[in-house]
Amino acid sequence: MAQPSFIPLLASLPILFPLATPSDLTLPAPNISVKPPKPRFLIGDSVSIACAAPASSDRIQGFRFTSTSGWATDVRTSKRTFVHTIIIDGPRDGGFHSCSYSVLRRGRDKLYSLASQAVLINVQDRPTQPNLTVMPSSITVEGQPLVFFCTAPPGPAERRFRFFQEELEVTDWIQEDSRAGGVRLRVERSDQNQTGNFSCRYEEMTEGRWIASYPSDAIQVVVKDPCPAPLLSVEPPSGVVAAGHRLRLTCAAPRRDFRRRFRFFRDGAEVTPGDVGDADDVIGDVAGDGSELLFPRISPELAGNFSCLLEEEVGGAWLEAPPSQGVAVVVSGKWGILG
Repeated sequence: MAQPSFIPLLASLPILFPLATPSDLTLPAPNISVKPPKPRFLIGDSVSIACAAPASSDRIQGFRFTSTSGWATDVRTSKRTFVHTIIIDGPRDGGFHSCSYSVLRRGRDKLYSLASQAVLINVQDRPTQPNLTVMPSSITVEGQPLVFFCTAPPGPAERRFRFFQEELEVTDWIQEDSRAGGVRLRVERSDQNQTGNFSCRYEEMTEGRWIASYPSDAIQVVVKDPCPAPLLSVEPPSGVVAAGHRLRLTCAAPRRDFRRRFRFFRDGAEVTPGDVGDADDVIGDVAGDGSELLFPRISPELAGNFSCLLEEEVGGAWLEAPPSQGVAVVVSGKWGILG
């Protein structure tokens, strides 16, 4: 039995939904151009990227600009051409750039075009970061000098240097050129206002304008108060001791970030083992937060007004703190001189 043929029947049915063609689903790529045309762009250059959609009855919804460096920008507009302008800030603004556009057709979702051809924006990076050092030390005390030294890699371009404390440029200190490819910044007398993070950078003259380098690594500077006077104590606390008995003097001060040494004085003259007889009778040693001077058997000749002095090594120099208050020592009775 022959099968009925449905082909003539299907051919006679009206087409209710037009078949989509590839051109309905894919929009042609736009044209892209860059102005000004340059082989390389510098930091601060303005670059205009124009994206132009081909003529069509479709209504433009917007443009998308993308870069191989990872960024993308969407722009909503009904114009068939849009110009995206960027100010070059670094290598991230360079690389290959392309654009596309989108339209909205009746009865369909938004359609996106093919991407344009890629255009290359070649960006010259900022000059290499300089190196910043500080002398004599990043930790100091008020009144001491500080010298910052900013050096840049060798190069033929004209340069100028800038120093910064936090984000503010330092302009009120003495700046000195150096033969070692850098600049020194001198602070004659530091104070606690100089506590903070310091950095430097330089600028190179390139194609008629100054291009700033990357900043140096920051250096944290700490300016401390001058060391306070040490505290001198005596044992026995009364300061009165019998001849031949023990006397202990202790000079104490809170510990800080610097090496230190203590000195003892009697009636204004420094006490040393050779000044008081037998060296075995005078013992000086560090004890906790200070130093002590011990007379195991004191003689009447060593009575007097005692004081002590603290010195701190700051930047290679020994700085004196104010002297301690005096302590009167009275030796009662009679006894032979040490020994």
